[in-house]
Amino acid sequence: MVELHLAKVDVAGSSPVFRSNEKAVRKLFWIAFFFISQAERGKVVIVKHEVKKLPKSAVQLTVTLSKETSQQEYNALLKRYQQNVVLPGFRKGKVPNSVLESKFGEGLKMEALQTVVDNSLHELFEEIEEKPLSYSQPEILDKELKLELDQDLVFSLKYDVFPEIKLGEYKGVEVEVPQVSLSDADVDQELERLRDQNSMVVDKASGKVAKGDTVTIDYVELDDAKEPLERTRRQDFVFTVGSGYNYYKIDDEIVGWSKSEEGPLTKTYPADYEDKDLAGRTVRLSVKVTAVKEKKLPELDDDFAQDVNENYKTLADLKAAVKERLTKNLENRLKNRNIEALLDKVAIASVFEVPESMLRAEMEQTWRSFASQSRMEPDQMERIIGSEGKAKLFEDWRPQSESALRRRLVMEKILEIEKMEATKEELEVELVKQAELSKMSLEDARSYFESNGLTHYLEHDIRDRKLGDFLMAAAKVKKGKKTSYLDLMEGKE
Repeated sequence: MVELHLAKVDVAGSSPVFRSNEKAVRKLFWIAFFFISQAERGKVVIVKHEVKKLPKSAVQLTVTLSKETSQQEYNALLKRYQQNVVLPGFRKGKVPNSVLESKFGEGLKMEALQTVVDNSLHELFEEIEEKPLSYSQPEILDKELKLELDQDLVFSLKYDVFPEIKLGEYKGVEVEVPQVSLSDADVDQELERLRDQNSMVVDKASGKVAKGDTVTIDYVELDDAKEPLERTRRQDFVFTVGSGYNYYKIDDEIVGWSKSEEGPLTKTYPADYEDKDLAGRTVRLSVKVTAVKEKKLPELDDDFAQDVNENYKTLADLKAAVKERLTKNLENRLKNRNIEALLDKVAIASVFEVPESMLRAEMEQTWRSFASQSRMEPDQMERIIGSEGKAKLFEDWRPQSESALRRRLVMEKILEIEKMEATKEELEVELVKQAELSKMSLEDARSYFESNGLTHYLEHDIRDRKLGDFLMAAAKVKKGKKTSYLDLMEGKE
């Protein structure tokens, strides 16, 4: 019993190939029909094809190919083999077809099957509307797909397509806008954050451990006989007290210790503790504090302002710049929040299903961003948290990812209906803005975006902004409850 699946086509234009699978486990395959030229494909006679809609914007495509197509491909393949194969007792090109079929018959049928199915799919996907999504993984549904030369070939596959969207009302949607103003306390808090960023870590004069200090410790776990378990030994381990960024979470236990202090430490973990290896255990540790450091914050004065940026001459200059930046942040966050809320309402009123492959691709992108923010490669991150940890993250991200996709899809639908595009004049204005932000000449900026294929990102940004302005202009804006700047920025409003 043999099962087939298409391999992904590479950019060099090599044709997909079928691979056998003796366990007959259904496999996923990629289709990239646009890489294959018509000259590389033989004549295919498609008797009929049927497309059946399935849940979650998937379809089942059933194709019937004429037996003449199969026979023609099989005969052409047999002829090529007959011309080139060399067998003991026969000269090249003189091996009888009956001998070839006896020795290679099943393999020839498999190769012919690959070709006719492959060619038919390339032909169909150029014609039918129900094309697979670029990140969809079509699945052959036939457990046993064989080529019978005296019968029409029938096979089915399942894949995701772009969803059909029945758009809800998007004009005159009511949006509740939170009431937020920037306070002096918000500016002061940002200044404190800048002080923290510019602080220095120095040896603590008292040598006494307190929360917020950076400590270096040596530790090892002890067994019941109070002997060290060498596999748990760590030296020169550095962490900030109160952060919890240590395996045994011994922040509170070492508060009050002094530099060079050494001693035993016992901690009992509840049965439902987050780390299964520690849950329900009482752990004995030998701990030594080898260094205690504290942050020294700079004075909030004119010198500090100049250290932050040489363009600031006084603390007043810095405060004014901070207030201006926070005000812009507030305006942008409010605008984006209001548009998201509006699109969420439109998405709820719209009827469509998000394809699973599209949702998976969205979460994979979130995963790559998560790894990048952690300064790791995605593979390295997965080795650390494990496949179960990654799966758990994906489940946590699923609702948010689906909401983001639904917003994006209804946006694209509205853009299509309203025929919103970025004009040449708008694109030019955007290029000027990007050049100024990057301190580049306009021509250098233009060359950069064009040579790196990034111009379409500018066009998308322009379209999205136009759509946001259009939707908010048509919305029914209602005053919401008062909230703080920090709660709004952290999404807690």
